[in-house]
Amino acid sequence: MTNPPPSAQPDETMTGLLMETARRYVVAQSVLAVVAGLAKNAADEDARLTPDEVTDALAPFTSLEAAVPTPVPSLREQEIRVRLGEASQGPWFVSDCEGQLQVWREGALEHVVRDAAGTITGWSKPSSWKAGDLLHEADLETWDEGEDPEEDLERANARLMSNAPEDLEHLLGETALLRQLLADMVEAYNALADRKQRTEQALQQLRVEAGHTPGEVTWDEHCAAAAKSGCCREARGGRPGAGR
Repeated sequence: MTNPPPSAQPDETMTGLLMETARRYVVAQSVLAVVAGLAKNAADEDARLTPDEVTDALAPFTSLEAAVPTPVPSLREQEIRVRLGEASQGPWFVSDCEGQLQVWREGALEHVVRDAAGTITGWSKPSSWKAGDLLHEADLETWDEGEDPEEDLERANARLMSNAPEDLEHLLGETALLRQLLADMVEAYNALADRKQRTEQALQQLRVEAGHTPGEVTWDEHCAAAAKSGCCREARGGRPGAGR
């Protein structure tokens, strides 16, 4: 029985998706900067556009608040790394030959032959070995898989054991990558929150410069509402006092 070499890279689909998400956050930061600039220009150039209307246009961004990422690995992840460091160094290898099932540390095997993919196709058991080289051993009645369900379970357990170091290293690598991507996304998100705050401050400054109080109804807004209802003398005759 041979063990295929583990993948050296994290899952490309998950990694690609997360990196694309992080990229979108960074793009969103730039987009919001442009929106803030356009909003200020619009308020400056169009007298009919009040700062409050600009604020309403930016309402989807007002829920942004700063977030804090998880800075360090969890306690369980740290414990897993400790257990890996204390165990026999991987990779491990399953030898299932003539009813003798064994799990060896690959480094203990002799006369190892590998194919182009790196899979072991030939090996010899060591004539002597030290503690930690032979990790598991079981004598089976069957020589081939598929003849006895209970002995097939022994073989499955041996395969799980032999792949544990590489599988755990892979998962720990994925976890570290996810943590870094989360930190990148939170950084970009916080940049959006900061941009939102500065945009609100700029809009408030526009209100102050225009002498406009939040919630105040301007004359043009009053006339527009009156004209729609058709019941306002000023809407038909102009501003109060006009032409007098």
